[in-house]
Order: sequence, then structure tokens, then C-alpha cells
Amino acid sequence: MNLHDIKAFVAVAETGSVNRAALRLNLTQPAMTRRLQNFEAAVGLTLLDRSTKPPALTPAGRQVLEHCRRILKTVVDLEAYISSVGEPAGDLRIGIAHGLAEVVLTSPIDDLRRRFPRLTLQISSNWTSRLLDEIRNGALDCAIGLITANHTIPKGVRVTEAGPERVVVVARRDTSFEGRVTLEALVGEGWVLNPAGCGCRMTLQRAFDRINAPMRIAAEVFGEDLQLSLIARSGGLGLVPWRQFEASPHRSRLCMVDVADFSLEATIAMLQGPSLGNLAAAVDSLREGVTEHLKIIDIFHNHHSKNAFESYIPT
Repeated sequence: MNLHDIKAFVAVAETGSVNRAALRLNLTQPAMTRRLQNFEAAVGLTLLDRSTKPPALTPAGRQVLEHCRRILKTVVDLEAYISSVGEPAGDLRIGIAHGLAEVVLTSPIDDLRRRFPRLTLQISSNWTSRLLDEIRNGALDCAIGLITANHTIPKGVRVTEAGPERVVVVARRDTSFEGRVTLEALVGEGWVLNPAGCGCRMTLQRAFDRINAPMRIAAEVFGEDLQLSLIARSGGLGLVPWRQFEASPHRSRLCMVDVADFSLEATIAMLQGPSLGNLAAAVDSLREGVTEHLKIIDIFHNHHSKNAFESYIPT
């Protein structure tokens, strides 16, 4: 009895087909059949009823399957432990939600590189909903996402809060909005937003749908930095994370719009899968770095001038 034969039996049991099991394990069909036969011979039991199509597990096969799954899980746990005791090394695939570059791609990433020099960082940006899918399917090791009430967390994805965030409506400073306004008052205004697929845009669209009013898109611009630049130059309304709005080089020409019947609270959070091996320490360090950086940003916004804050932000 060996581990390869156990994996072959579990694959056949879970896929219901020798051919599909062979594809899962990147084997030929004859090789898969031999492994299955070797395993049945080793345990001395008939595990599959081949009189049915597809073959079904026998009562003994069902019992053996549960033991085999426990064996494979133990092996995975052992491998994770062995790798976790070493220094983090290799590729660390990090995703960043659109609008959070100012939070992550500054001192948190710089600190991570200094602390773990053997890591090679692979950084990409996407919508939070897509980052969640990429964590679930193993395409990313971790991600910094902007989680709202509209997001569904896939099974197996761990979410750890780094700090709260508000998503605010912004306009050019000379726009004639006085005091609090309603969504109804904004009907007909042109919005400068991310393309379809952005969770914040979807939330805004639903708010307009609730009052049975259209939302007019003036421009679809990928990225909040470009959106703020366009709004500062030629007007329109935008929807961006508050910290990015405050840190924008166009801040002096922009203002927040106080909308009485619309608010969007979010959470900046670390997203990760169930098993990171020796990368876990690096992911924890990144989350802690982001959390601390959020606190520092807030201190500067609350107690210092805009100029003092801009002189602090690393470039």
C-alpha cells in the first residue's frame, strides 16, 4: 500500500470515473487502473462494484474512503507544518482591490520586502468579488479587499479586518450642492465610475433602483485616481474610498457630497485561503502593516493639515 494508490482510489471515488480521476492526477487511464487494482489488492477488499456504470463504492469501499481521506489530510497537515517552520520564501501572490493602492503599495509592502527578502512578490489588482474567487480557487495566496454588505464570502476563504472604510460621493469643489442632498436631487447628474463589475458601482445602482430613478453614466474610467482627476477638471460625480479621496493630489479642487439617503460603509480586510504553509507569517505581517498604516493615515487626516499628510506619504 502506498500514498499514490490511496490518492488514486480517493480520486476515483470522488469523481465517479477512472477517466476523470486520471485527468485530476495527470495520469493515463491504464496507469490509474493499475493503481486502483494495486490498492484493492493491498487492502484485500473489493472497494468498487463494477457491475454498475459508473462503478459504485461497496460498503467496504465507503468505509475505506473515509480512512483514506483522513490519511491524506494528515499528510497535508504534516507538509504544512514542515513548510511553516522555515523562513517564508518563494512566490507570494497578492491581490489588491481597486482603490486601495495608496493603503497597500506604500510602507506595508516596503516593510514586507525588508522583513522577508527571500519572497518574490507578485501583485495584481482587481475587483474585490474577483479577488475572493481567486483566493478560493488558489490563484492568489492573499488579497487586501474592500468588503461591503453585498459581498458573499466563499467557503474556505478567511476574512480578517484591517480597518473600516467609507466610500464617499465626490464632486468638483465649485459644484452648487448645498448642505445635505437626496439621491433624487442627483438624478440627471453625470457619474464618473468604474466599469460594470465594481461592487461600489453596483451598490449605487441599486440605490437609484430603489427610488425608481435612472443613474446617468458620464464616463466609465478604470481606476479612482483617473476618476478624481477627470472630476476635478471637468465635473461630474464620483464614488471613491474616503482615504483615497483625502490623499488625492486633486483634493483641493474636490469636495464630498453629503447624500442623506445613501451611504456605503466598507471594511478593508485581509483575504486568504485555509492553508498558506510557510507564507503565513508573511501574510500576517502584511495585514498588521496595513492595519497600522490605516491608523497613521487617520491620525494625519484628523490632526494635521493636508500638506503635512502629503509630505508623510511614501512615494
